[in-house]
Amino acid sequence: MAGAGQTTGTTDSRTLAMSAALMAIFTTIFASNLPTPLYAVWQAQWGFSSTALTAVFSIYVLGVVSTLLTLGALSDKLGRRQMMVPGLLFIMAGAVMFYLATDIYALGAARVLTGIGTGIVTGAASAALVELEPNENWTRAATLSALFFTLGAFAGPTVSSLALKWGASSALGWPFLVVIALTLATVILLLTAPWPSHIGQRHPEFRWRAWRPTPVKVPRELIGAFAFAAAAICLAWSTGSLYASLGPSLATKLIGISDRANAGLFAAAWQLMAGFSQFACQRQPVDRMLIVGPMTLIIGLGVMAAAVMASSPWMFALATLATASGAGATGVVAIASISNVAPPETRGGIISAFYLMAYLTMATVVLGVGFVSDLIGFAATVIGFTSVISLAALSLLIVAISTKRVTLW
Repeated sequence: MAGAGQTTGTTDSRTLAMSAALMAIFTTIFASNLPTPLYAVWQAQWGFSSTALTAVFSIYVLGVVSTLLTLGALSDKLGRRQMMVPGLLFIMAGAVMFYLATDIYALGAARVLTGIGTGIVTGAASAALVELEPNENWTRAATLSALFFTLGAFAGPTVSSLALKWGASSALGWPFLVVIALTLATVILLLTAPWPSHIGQRHPEFRWRAWRPTPVKVPRELIGAFAFAAAAICLAWSTGSLYASLGPSLATKLIGISDRANAGLFAAAWQLMAGFSQFACQRQPVDRMLIVGPMTLIIGLGVMAAAVMASSPWMFALATLATASGAGATGVVAIASISNVAPPETRGGIISAFYLMAYLTMATVVLGVGFVSDLIGFAATVIGFTSVISLAALSLLIVAISTKRVTLW
């Protein structure tokens, strides 16, 4: 009986610790995506270009990447919770900066702070979830991680879009107070939740005096599996980054939706549909998802190009649902693959390298679309984007078949 009680206690402590890690992911991604519908408002008020707008969005990646490159593996030594708490404090500092912002430079500073916090939290929290899952079900842990990423990405722009409906002036203030409150609640939960003594704790031989920032790296024997998983997550995040940065602008300028609040909801709808797709794919075979994900994404991108050419809100809505479904299925494959192959002693560093590739892709896509749109026009750029990403999705499918990750016969 004592053994059974001890097992139950351990399971309960793992569950509470998992809840804290999931809340950390949700809060971080919520804060990262909250400003999405507000960029067009700031742009209208302060008069900066599309290139400047995408630069403000992408400078966030500078904070993420610099953190992942230097601190990505630190949670393997310092401890998962010990990294998440300071990361959330950076998120809170970014929210304060957004709340006080009066020009584009303050927006850039707020994005950098948010990016640093995101880089610290995501690697540590994702590794913690894999280790804390009570039944050691890596696929379930990966799916929960992806789902809370998506829920945060959905809730952020939804809150700010609703704020715009209630008044544009107040929408630039109180949503960031929500971020501050969420961050404080998550920090308290992390500090008070019981944490298993043998999981994700500080390494006994770790000393700050001897520690030096080390770049994340992937063991040579895992490079093939890592490259495939990274390619899949980069593909999934490419379309998501377009919706997160320029989705509201795309809806208003090319599709004919004049209400900024309604336009911002397209970004939220994309994230929600991607989350549903990830949850639905949890129990599906990986080879099936590798076919369904890229093919659905290609179809959705084709519909998006048609929506731009026809200025059709209904076609754009269908494109939003299809691209989100395809990206969600592809993303689950990526996260489950990397979680399965990463050994515990280097899991934090490998997952950080995985997200490093995703964020670099996101920044490249967003900056590229913003820069090119100023040169050749927004419509032509979006159509070109759909063509390039469709070719990338087809290439991933071909690689999966040629390496026998997918069997068609």
